[in-house]
Amino acid sequence: MNRSILLRSAQSMAVATATTRTQILTLKPYLRAALLSGLVLIGSIGSALAQEGPSVKAKQGNAHSLYLTIENPTQQRLQMQVLSLSQPQYTCLVDEVNHQSSYGSQLNFNGMPAGHYAVLLRIGRERYRYTVQVPSQPKAPILVSELTPALASEMVASAAH
Repeated sequence: MNRSILLRSAQSMAVATATTRTQILTLKPYLRAALLSGLVLIGSIGSALAQEGPSVKAKQGNAHSLYLTIENPTQQRLQMQVLSLSQPQYTCLVDEVNHQSSYGSQLNFNGMPAGHYAVLLRIGRERYRYTVQVPSQPKAPILVSELTPALASEMVASAAH
């Protein structure tokens, strides 16, 4: 049985290696462009998915009002509650439910008794919670802040009773 082995010379190996390197270098810009395009595509998909979720904006429009703007593109169940926290038992003052894709509300605390109030928003599985402090001086502005998760869970548990 005859076997023939072809050996490449060192010179032909060097030429083959140089050719491979040249091919890699010419493909490098295309590979880089393809990689960057893939990253941009992944980023835009993430942005599109993020836009599908609810968006809540709360701002104090004037001294006695809290403006809420809710974008709910998937039209999930949206529930807004306003609770009075100053009484021995929490009292629900507003309990509103809808499925609108865009919703806005102005909560006017002018003329409300001094004390602490909570604004709870539930959109699907998302929760948004704000406290509103109405001062005892009639001309003084309300103070609005977000609740910490611990306080919010206690308040929701109490409100459910």
